[in-house]
Amino acid sequence: MTDGNAEMSRRAFLTTAAGTAAAAGVAGTATAQDGGTAEVVVGPGGSLVYEPGTEEPLQITPGTTVEFVWDSDNHNIVVDSQPEGANWGGHETIENSGFTYSHTFETLGTYEYYCEPHLTAGMEATIEVVEEISTPEPASVPQV
Repeated sequence: MTDGNAEMSRRAFLTTAAGTAAAAGVAGTATAQDGGTAEVVVGPGGSLVYEPGTEEPLQITPGTTVEFVWDSDNHNIVVDSQPEGANWGGHETIENSGFTYSHTFETLGTYEYYCEPHLTAGMEATIEVVEEISTPEPASVPQV
């Protein structure tokens, strides 16, 4: 390899590494929202999950409006637990694809909820209302 090709390879490596690190940073914040609006998909593609929320809690700050968007049929939102003083009633009516429901979360703490028809299948989720969104560091950053 000549010096010119080695430098090109180094540049290509650094460009790829920077892109990978940026993508990892974006993936790490996919479930975090800071104010404004966040979306939770209810039953995405027919799956019995809330996305985000089932695999990892959705982290938001006070004042964030969460819009729940039904992507499949026969789901609801039953509040299992919430912080003292919170007023979230969920949406207990069974709804189908295309329905949306929104709620603005103001009280700090953990909110747990589930889909009543699919609770035994594990369709439950968590929203964490926090002062500041925690963003995980990328797993590995290449040394230059």
